[in-house]
Amino acid sequence: MDLLNLMREIAAFIFFIQWTTSVSTSHNIVATCQQDSDDRPEEWFSQHDRNPSPVHDLTAELSESQSSVTIRWAINVDSTIGTLTGTWITFRINEDPESYYRCRYKPEFSSDQISLAGLQQLWFSFTVSNVSVCPSTQYGFSAFNLPPPNTGTGSAYIKSFHAAEIQWNAHIYSVLHDDKIVVTFNVSSAADRHTIELKNRTKRLKSVEIKEGCRVDKCQVELEYTGPCENLTIWITRHCEHRRSEAQHKVTCSKFAAPAWSALAVGVWCVLALLVVLLCCCVSCQTLRWVRGSKRGVCVRVLLVYPAVDGVFQRAVMLLAQSLQRRAGVTVVVDVWDKASLAEQGPLRWVNTQAELADRVLIVTPPQTDDLKSSLVPGVSDDTVSASASSLFALTLNLASSAAHDPLGRDKFWVVILRAEDQSVRPELRGFRRFLLPRDSEKLHQKLQSCFGPFPFRNALEKMEIHTDLLPCAEDHSRDQTPHLRA
Repeated sequence: MDLLNLMREIAAFIFFIQWTTSVSTSHNIVATCQQDSDDRPEEWFSQHDRNPSPVHDLTAELSESQSSVTIRWAINVDSTIGTLTGTWITFRINEDPESYYRCRYKPEFSSDQISLAGLQQLWFSFTVSNVSVCPSTQYGFSAFNLPPPNTGTGSAYIKSFHAAEIQWNAHIYSVLHDDKIVVTFNVSSAADRHTIELKNRTKRLKSVEIKEGCRVDKCQVELEYTGPCENLTIWITRHCEHRRSEAQHKVTCSKFAAPAWSALAVGVWCVLALLVVLLCCCVSCQTLRWVRGSKRGVCVRVLLVYPAVDGVFQRAVMLLAQSLQRRAGVTVVVDVWDKASLAEQGPLRWVNTQAELADRVLIVTPPQTDDLKSSLVPGVSDDTVSASASSLFALTLNLASSAAHDPLGRDKFWVVILRAEDQSVRPELRGFRRFLLPRDSEKLHQKLQSCFGPFPFRNALEKMEIHTDLLPCAEDHSRDQTPHLRA
């Protein structure tokens, strides 16, 4: 026991002295948070002519299964954003010493590399690991932006958040069945052990302790008992380090409770089996329809985004959209063809909705040189550059960066380069599949249709309610909404 206590003290000591680093991104801005040994930032002791707006919001989420706390905060995007150099966060568990974190932003908000047009707030987060999630554990947080305000005005700029203790919802159910009491309850993953006691008023009749027996969320225990059922209660105690919490439940005396529960379970299983049979029938019918030769091809939804460069580049992008749209089985969504919906929803909601609905997101990269007029589109173009292209392109880059570490999410974003000479791409787009046009034009069309197969499961679910083979796969937006563009 002495060796075990020593190991726990060493682990706690390492936790309190280690530098905790967490990275969160928002709109291509990276927030890196590191634990600081000082209780106040060095900016606290200096006078500042200007200081940023207060922290807009501060929340925290406790994870019992992972023994961690995720802290999230929001900052305002206003005229003072250029003065923001960082955020100072204070974190405390029960009566333990406070921990301090300095969060820095890259690139800086005063940099010309970023554009925050149309945004009101930016959200960031980082996770503190190896924290106690035992009962009666409470957490306190506070945060303020750097540089802080001058002396006498700081209280209005500090945002605080207090997390109440984690509540254990035991969900106890106990019933007397023949000569035993069957007890089921929710297991707490943070507990070292659970004690189950059978009491008659204040007298303890039976006691069982579980340490390694239950490793699932729901645990069942049987207690031998042959006496009267009146005034019986089940007490379950959760032990976590030196803390404990209790929950109780009155034993159900009806001997018909178990059969009634069994009948309900049989009914539920019958309904589930019926649903499975119906689903199998629907899938079989759709498969048979495809085998016999459906007139409708594969419908692939493609979201096309691009940066705002000039009229020549805009015309090249629209010609690409028309080329994809004319291919059977491809539906193209582009801001120029969806102006009404874009104006109604706004850039942020529109791009998130369309990216979620799209099967593939094609990101057209900007050219690296200025001789586009001779290489992309012959002649001089008078096409107007889309006003929403720049913000939609930046928002899509943020989505691609978030999906870069997920193999399934990364495969959704493809990079399209309009000239074979422009081999280089932006750093955040490295690692995504690339297509060089016009060399890979046919390859791009084939990949769009072949990667989903002839019978996508998503379309099968849609056809369960709507006979979609009676509808066209894609509307030809290139004819009725952009008549001035010529292939």
